[in-house]
Amino acid sequence: MNQKFSKKKLILFSALPILLFLLLLEFGVRTFWEFEPNRVLCYHPIMGRSYCPDTKGHLKENQVKMHVKVNSEGLLGKLYPTERLNGKFRIALLGDSFTSAEAVKPEEKFAGIWEKDLSARYDEGVEVINFGVGGTGTWQQLQMFHLKARKYKPDLTVVAFCWCNDIDNNIDKLKSGSMSPLLDEYDVGWFKALQAKRKNFNKWLWNNSGLYQLARTKYNHLEHYFKRIFLPDYMKKVVPSEKKNKTKNKKTDKKKSPEYLTDTVSIFDDLFFFSSEGWEVTRKLLVKLNQEVAAGGGKLAVIHFGGVHQYRNFPVLPIQQFETFLDSQDIVNFNVFDLFKKIDDEFLNENFIPNDGHFSKIGHQHFAEYSTEFLLSLIKKNNF
Repeated sequence: MNQKFSKKKLILFSALPILLFLLLLEFGVRTFWEFEPNRVLCYHPIMGRSYCPDTKGHLKENQVKMHVKVNSEGLLGKLYPTERLNGKFRIALLGDSFTSAEAVKPEEKFAGIWEKDLSARYDEGVEVINFGVGGTGTWQQLQMFHLKARKYKPDLTVVAFCWCNDIDNNIDKLKSGSMSPLLDEYDVGWFKALQAKRKNFNKWLWNNSGLYQLARTKYNHLEHYFKRIFLPDYMKKVVPSEKKNKTKNKKTDKKKSPEYLTDTVSIFDDLFFFSSEGWEVTRKLLVKLNQEVAAGGGKLAVIHFGGVHQYRNFPVLPIQQFETFLDSQDIVNFNVFDLFKKIDDEFLNENFIPNDGHFSKIGHQHFAEYSTEFLLSLIKKNNF
């Protein structure tokens, strides 16, 4: 008995110095190194990414510093009860980083402005729940509705559709072999569930331990360094065909774009041709989403807009074909693209964050003001 007790004491006293040493290192890192919890996105076994419930972080991207707070439901902004109270009209908003808008305060996002302005003009009040997640397309937004938004029983579900990258995201997900919402693939096996727990535990460590964050950062830099040395193709940016096609005039060569050996269909090209594979999967996703929304007793609406680079000297987009398709599916839609296309260059730039491309505070206000009447008309009809 005494021998067993002695072994426990030995282990305990051996572990204490190590623990104290780690605590001192943690204190030192937090004191002398720039430690900021900055990972609020978690790995999701179905959607790929979602916000980590009950987390907050300081994010810095494109020289824009943001403080992001996620509620217990894994959504940005305030927490809403699942069941509606006092007969308020409820809107579920689906979208990407333009919708999640991490660089803007919740009340200054177009979702927050909608809620305030619509509530002031509708006696029962309006709730706008923001389900937007950066880096997603219609593929993940259909999954978001199925997994989370529909339990809130929204009267109206709005998709904030961005011409800038939603088609790209959808075709990427299709070709990656991800779990498909078109096939109702929502069952997660034990391996994916375990993988999600492991990845999210690593993110928890990153957000709560300066020592782990420092060690992981240095490890990543070291791994990158050795790959560059021992894997010649790791950082290779020039395709072989470019080297073969060099001419004697080097100055001319520098201005030329790389020539590829095989003529592959670019994902980017899918955006311009409504018969493309990217648009085909997008149409199927919207039809499926419309069916799921209707099954819950709600109505689907699409508000579409573009990125800052698409309003000037950009190839013609199939906007009319897109709207005709939405009309054929009884999906009400509203065009905000034309709003930004008509305004002058100086004011256009004020609507977007410099070196970032997302809506600025002014852009959110402008977007909200332009689309509020459209939403109010749907709310007042209230026949869905």
